[in-house]
Amino acid sequence: MSALTMMNMSMHEEAMIPKLAVQAFRNAFEQACASSEVVYTEQHKLVRHLPDGEKVFLKDTGHAYQSIQPQQRQVMKRRKKQETAI
Repeated sequence: MSALTMMNMSMHEEAMIPKLAVQAFRNAFEQACASSEVVYTEQHKLVRHLPDGEKVFLKDTGHAYQSIQPQQRQVMKRRKKQETAI
């Protein structure tokens, strides 16, 4: 079992965590593409990326995606408090 250590971070350091996570994933993906065959989706298409940089189109996955129409959110309003005379 491992113990977690609480780390004190500034607001700036805490805000950088998502950016660093995306950058780490991007670097890992590029290393994986350079060393072995990778299959992923790109612009509604299933693509096989070979280590030599060649991309092979496998299948159109556009039918698997659904277009969602944006709906307006219902805005909730506070009721005005009625003052009672005593």
